[in-house]
Amino acid sequence: MKMIWNLIKQRDKLWRRVLYSKYGRNNDLNNNISSQPYDSPLWKAIVGIWNDFKRRVIWQIGDGRSTNFWLDKWASSNTSLFSYANQSYVDTTISVKDALNTSGEWDLNFLIDNLHVDIVNQILALPTLSDFDGPDTVGWGGTNPLQFTVQSAYNLQQETFLAVGGDWKTLWNWKGPHRIQTFIWLGAHGRILTNYRRSKWGVGISPTCPCCAKEDETVIHVLRDCVHATQVWLRLVPSNYITNFFSFDCREWIFNNLNKKGIGDNPATWQTTFMTTCWYLWNWRNKSIFEIGFQ
Repeated sequence: MKMIWNLIKQRDKLWRRVLYSKYGRNNDLNNNISSQPYDSPLWKAIVGIWNDFKRRVIWQIGDGRSTNFWLDKWASSNTSLFSYANQSYVDTTISVKDALNTSGEWDLNFLIDNLHVDIVNQILALPTLSDFDGPDTVGWGGTNPLQFTVQSAYNLQQETFLAVGGDWKTLWNWKGPHRIQTFIWLGAHGRILTNYRRSKWGVGISPTCPCCAKEDETVIHVLRDCVHATQVWLRLVPSNYITNFFSFDCREWIFNNLNKKGIGDNPATWQTTFMTTCWYLWNWRNKSIFEIGFQ
C-alpha cells in the first residue's frame, strides 16, 4: 500500500514516471488502475490491492474536478454518498464540481432531490469550491493528519481480516439452495478458484480468463466483467441501472445487489435472480472448459 501511496503522491519521482508511462494507459492513477496478462508481477500486485487501498482513501476537495460525487469519500461522513442516495438511479460519473450551479454555489435542488436532508446540511456547511483552491488531493483515512503510515495500513488490514464487512444475514436468510449461498459467500471473500487465484499458487497456471482471453480471471471478471457475463447482465438489468451495476468492486457489488430495491417491484425476486445468475455463470464457465462439446 505504501507503494501505491507514493505512486499517487510522488509525481516527480523517476520510478513513478516509468511505471506511469508503461502501465498508466492514459488513466488518472488517482481514480483507476488496471492490469493486463503480460504486465509485470509488480504491477499486478499493485492492481491486486488497489480496491483495498481505495477504500481507505479520503478526498480533500480543491476545485472538485477529480473527485467522484457519489463513489469517493469526501464529505464529512467519511463514507461515499452513494449509500445515502434516496433515488433508485443516480449518475455515478459526475464529479463534486458537477454538483454546483451556474453561480458556483451548491446546487440545492440537486442535493435535496438526491440526498437526505441531514447529508445536504453537511454538504452546505462545506466551503464553496473554487478553482483557486487547486486540484483535489487524496488523504489517508487511517490517520488523523491524513498521511499514510505502514502501521495504520496494517491496523486497517487487521480490522478487515477479523471482520469482513457485509450484510451476511441477508445472504444466509435467502430461501434457496445452500450451495448457491455458499458460492456467493466464497465470491464475497474472493475465494472462488479462478485462474487469477490459482496462478498465485505458483503452479504455472495463467491468470488469464479462459473464456475471453483478454484480462485476468478475477472473481468480478468471471461473474460480471467478462464479455460473456456482461451480455447476460445486459439482458437482465434495467437500462436505467446499468451504470451503477458496473460501478463497484466485487464485495460491494454483491451486497448491493443482495439488498437492491430499485430493480423490479419485488426486492426478493432480484436477489434470487442475481444469486442464481452468478451461480450459473460460474457453472457455464466450468463446463465450457472441462466438458468436451459443451456449448
